[in-house]
Amino acid sequence: MATHAEPATSALTRDVSPYPADYTSWKVMAWMGFAFITAFFCLWGLLARNISPFPAWAEPQAVWDHYKNYRLPIMIGMSVCLTMTACYMAWSASIAKVMERIEGPGGIWSRVEMMGGTITCAPLMVACAVWLTAAHEVHYIDASTVHMLYWMGWLLIDLAYFVTSFQIAAVSVVFLRDKREKKLVPAAVVWWGWVTFASFFVVSAIPFVTTGPLAFNGVISFWIAFFTWFFWIPSLSYYIIKAVDRIKAEDEAAGRVNA
Repeated sequence: MATHAEPATSALTRDVSPYPADYTSWKVMAWMGFAFITAFFCLWGLLARNISPFPAWAEPQAVWDHYKNYRLPIMIGMSVCLTMTACYMAWSASIAKVMERIEGPGGIWSRVEMMGGTITCAPLMVACAVWLTAAHEVHYIDASTVHMLYWMGWLLIDLAYFVTSFQIAAVSVVFLRDKREKKLVPAAVVWWGWVTFASFFVVSAIPFVTTGPLAFNGVISFWIAFFTWFFWIPSLSYYIIKAVDRIKAEDEAAGRVNA
């Protein structure tokens, strides 16, 4: 199906770079969102038994037994996810390029989104490395150490949420400002970003509770907070991929494509 530029849209793009736009690379990077969430959901979540998480109230010996019994799947899941988390950084770069076509090159929100997406990788990678270490060394360390590493991973992956919140806020602010008749990212996806942003705040309670909905394995802190993000990533990825084609069509219609 041919992609058509919208009339009167070209005037919305400010200060377009005179250099060629690498639309193909933008699109490849946008697909990295699907790569990341697929790896994280299937390997971190299902294979490594984090969906649903081993309970926050579990005693050290029970956690040690869990890591001993599932040592290999945890090691595979965590080692692959530790590597694949870099896809989130590449995905964030493609979002920033699309955001610049609304905000203008070098816009503050585009930079916040790119930095937020990049820094988000750090706690994810370190948490995976901590859990990988617990599984790898389970035969050489005592139950209290495994319990400590298990909690350390959850504290890190949850309480670093505000970096990702800034990324989500930046995306939401810019795409709400899109003046196109048909926005690059639909309002429903943008507002789902704000729902995700709001849901993250509840995880601040996890150091203080081990049971109930606010525990790291609870209904609110895990099943709501994590899964709003899990749905936000692929839905945004889909529209960023489509946005690249629309931006290319706009540039071609305005004679701005430099080969």
